[in-house]
Amino acid sequence: MSGSCIHRALACGTAMMLVIGCALPAVAQTTPAADNADAGVNDIIVTARKASENLRDVPVAITAVSGQQLTEAKIAQIGDLTSRIPQLVVSYSATQPAVLIRGFGTGNSQSFDQAVGKFIDNISYGRDQDARLPLFDVERVEVLKGPQVLLFGNSSTAGALNITTRKPGDDFEADGSAAYEFYHQEILVQGGMTLPIAEGASLRVSGMYQDLNKGPNFNVATGKHVSTDENYAARAILRLNPADGIEVMLKAEYDHIRNKGMVGEPVAQPLFIPPIFGYQFPEVNYDGRINSDNSVAPLFGNDFQALNNQTYQMDVNADLLGGTLTSTSGYRDLEMGLGAAGGQDVPLFSGYIGYRNKQFSQELRFAGKYGSFDILFGGFYQWEKRDNITVADFNAAAIGVPLPPFALNLLSLQKTKSYSGFGDVTYHLTDAFSIEAGARYAIITRDGNQSALAGNIVPNKSFGQGMGWVDLNPALDPVFFGFFGVPPHSFSGLHLRETHFQPQVIAQYKVNSHDQVYAKFVKGDKAGGFDVAYQGIPANPATGTPVIVEPEGTRFLPEKAESFEIGYKGITPDRKLSFALAAFYTTFTNLQTNAYVGSATVAVVANVGKARSKGFEWEFNYAPIEGLKLGFTGAFTDAKYKDFPGGSCTRQQDLDTILATGNPFAVCVQDLSGHRTPMSSRWVGTFSIDYEQPVGDLMLGGGAVLAGRSHYNTSANDEPLLEQKGYITVDAHLDVKAGDGTWTFSLFGRNLTDNRYNEYGSISPGTKDGLVAFPSKGRQIGIRAGFNF
Repeated sequence: MSGSCIHRALACGTAMMLVIGCALPAVAQTTPAADNADAGVNDIIVTARKASENLRDVPVAITAVSGQQLTEAKIAQIGDLTSRIPQLVVSYSATQPAVLIRGFGTGNSQSFDQAVGKFIDNISYGRDQDARLPLFDVERVEVLKGPQVLLFGNSSTAGALNITTRKPGDDFEADGSAAYEFYHQEILVQGGMTLPIAEGASLRVSGMYQDLNKGPNFNVATGKHVSTDENYAARAILRLNPADGIEVMLKAEYDHIRNKGMVGEPVAQPLFIPPIFGYQFPEVNYDGRINSDNSVAPLFGNDFQALNNQTYQMDVNADLLGGTLTSTSGYRDLEMGLGAAGGQDVPLFSGYIGYRNKQFSQELRFAGKYGSFDILFGGFYQWEKRDNITVADFNAAAIGVPLPPFALNLLSLQKTKSYSGFGDVTYHLTDAFSIEAGARYAIITRDGNQSALAGNIVPNKSFGQGMGWVDLNPALDPVFFGFFGVPPHSFSGLHLRETHFQPQVIAQYKVNSHDQVYAKFVKGDKAGGFDVAYQGIPANPATGTPVIVEPEGTRFLPEKAESFEIGYKGITPDRKLSFALAAFYTTFTNLQTNAYVGSATVAVVANVGKARSKGFEWEFNYAPIEGLKLGFTGAFTDAKYKDFPGGSCTRQQDLDTILATGNPFAVCVQDLSGHRTPMSSRWVGTFSIDYEQPVGDLMLGGGAVLAGRSHYNTSANDEPLLEQKGYITVDAHLDVKAGDGTWTFSLFGRNLTDNRYNEYGSISPGTKDGLVAFPSKGRQIGIRAGFNF
């Protein structure tokens, strides 16, 4: 569907909203607040400010989704939320998952902290692969838009995901569900149970299992449908109340994620410059068919992604001095690994990326209300150790180039310490008007080393070996230099120390008891660091620039964001229509991104001088009669680079540079200033309808969600061949429930229009501008059964 059609659809939706007041149903935790709550819009409780509050009272743009809604919609990862929350963009297709809000996130590199922070029960899940962790037994997911640095650390410059898991109560509870999707033969089972142990002690255990057996794409070379998933996870939370006013929570969780066969589909041939760049893909039709097999000599490689996560946490809440003192301690051990080929049908290239990340954090905060003042202050410490490895194996002999097989080994060991103090004071000048002011001051140190070295190919790579996949061989240094135009290097003793002051001011005015307007200003930072994929800069004969390989080249600068936001939230007196409107303007300085520049075989880190996101958002909830809920959400976002002269070139620009210079290794860069950011659509929106009514002893219901986006570009360099046209997807469900809510049976469909839109696109490693794309799943239809007692 064209972008103009998307615009017309959104315009028609807006007109419909003005006529009938339609709105997206509130899908977060709800509590009845009036006698007519069943026939109107329920209240939504969130913890965006580290306290339980009505969503309408929180002066920040936020969308919340309840755990019940996640289960009923068969949503098991944050990537599945995008059809419900249009401002959120998630792609798992890149080697490092991309998560964006309002057109900005973090590039495809394990070097970065995440601009969209992810927090589960107040513990930071700040690595890129954390986006793959499953959502199960969740109380709610809150998507906070714009910089969230005061209460969510120093890295959340684009937004934050605040996820709260279900906690054990005092009574016995049990719930579960099982779903089966026919097209992909996917099973999803999840459930949980609360067990009272003794007075003041209870335990909740929960888990999930997911098996996708038939992938949406077909690999001609292997004869298999790819990619497939097999994931499982388990969690236990023990709640103790040893004394009045004291609560202790102990949590342990294990997550096991496995994906096989994720390979990009070729959509444009590599530049044909014999003999070095003479290889061509078997076909470049965007048809869900790929042709890639590295399971032969000398690579013997498999395409996979694997992730193991362990989390151990202790929370203590104590009533003290008229307020609450909270301690949150957490330890995480995250290990990931992936093996990936390009789109080739010959064993030309194989890549392996892996890291082991260990993290300990401690936060102590106090919150209380004293007369006209609400106060919150505290301190935070985090220690992190990460061992990074990236191996790129090259076998040029597969395309007739007489060079020995060799490996590029990118290695980096880093340790990071972060100390910060934060405080926030809200002064209620009147019952209607308040001013909130706060700040976080952080000190961050990072130490590490980084190297790019030649080595032998180690075949049969799999998950868990880590540095065992490195076999250094200095005899291959000349081949290394011939490929990349730079010599191998090894740097040690890398060190940085940064300080960040991040203020926030909010003015809030309650128009009446149920409506408010607010204005917010915030400045936030994301820490700098060392590029784990740094190789150096080759010589450029056109400009006379010599080879540059230096320790300073590994360093990238901290990212800074400055944001203004105004909003209006409320509900009509009859509680049938709730609404939230927001306008925003955010400027990024030294935006951290990545690009394939020069001879870089993997994406390297780049700082964008300046970028900007501005726009407006709306969300309406309308419940005209009991059982009927209508909805409309949307956003206009203008996200652009303002100063980015060093972007990587498109395929055509590379070709023009080669033809103009006669040098197939000529370095080409393009000025991306004024270009839109990757994955960002100017218009996004959803329209939904849900209806449920009793029939005898049963409840019958159903609903649909239409989600649309205008066109966007899936590449990091605005490659015209990787442009995605606008589209609309349709999800729907039919439900039969017991009148007392003890069981549910559903028929569900997702992406019923079968739009195989492109989620991500890039250069295929090991080629000269050969382009690959990663299509979405397409249509899904299945059944689900659940119980709750």
